[in-house]
Amino acid sequence: MHNHTEHKLWLVFVISISVFVMEVVGGILSNSLALISDSFHVMLDFSAIGVSLIAFRIAKRPHSAKLSFGFHRVEIVAALINGITLILVSGFIFYESYKRFLDPQEIETNTLLGFAIAGFVANLIMMFVLKKESHSNLNIKGSYTHVIGDMLSSIGVIVGGILISLTDYPIIDPIVSVGIGILIIRSGILLCKECMHIFMEGTPREIKLESVSDEIEAFEGVSEVHDLHIWTLTSNVFAMSAHVKIQPEFIAQTNSLLRRINETMKEKFGINHCTVQIEHDLISPDKKKT
Repeated sequence: MHNHTEHKLWLVFVISISVFVMEVVGGILSNSLALISDSFHVMLDFSAIGVSLIAFRIAKRPHSAKLSFGFHRVEIVAALINGITLILVSGFIFYESYKRFLDPQEIETNTLLGFAIAGFVANLIMMFVLKKESHSNLNIKGSYTHVIGDMLSSIGVIVGGILISLTDYPIIDPIVSVGIGILIIRSGILLCKECMHIFMEGTPREIKLESVSDEIEAFEGVSEVHDLHIWTLTSNVFAMSAHVKIQPEFIAQTNSLLRRINETMKEKFGINHCTVQIEHDLISPDKKKT
């Protein structure tokens, strides 16, 4: 699975570097800030993918006494770096757009459109390459989000180029750049927010705490579930700890119950690491009354 994902990432990495160089050249030749902004977005694509590739390699290293869960969290750190970078670059784009509003520049629209259309086609290819894995891996999701945002910004550049050629208003170029900056900063904030949710040991958004508790309490002999915690180690790798109180007459079936709980958590909720503490009342309720 990881090898297949890495091969796709390498393909997208090579394509995005090619698009970046192409759009930088196109932005300089056409004097278009919008196209240069789009090239920065593409630069974030390949830098994000590059970090992802490094993270995949590091995450494969075995766990140690100091890092008992291994290096899984490296992927989340990489995703957070990507998100922060998106926010910083959007600030640069806003600043350059402001300068262009004060002093609009002439744009070579034919050159702009040619390079923008080529960038759009390349982004379409990258989007389809990453689409499947983006649903199950946060780092791939980050790269996929970059590509989607870049594809939308390419559309904006194309539309802006057409409008400039029809109206001869070069101020449209910084307006499109601001739109690209908004897309970039939105992607960065959402990605950082998701990473911080993981670092704060938040319950995975795809898992309902109540559903897990109900599922465990449905087992015969279980009377109560408390101190239930579920968190994310890395993309699609979840951990859980819980205290499970069982009825005294089911003490002999503890091992069987633990096995069934682990199997159910993995099959129904995708929770790979379960730590369950069994509790019970040694004295039955009837004896307490006497």
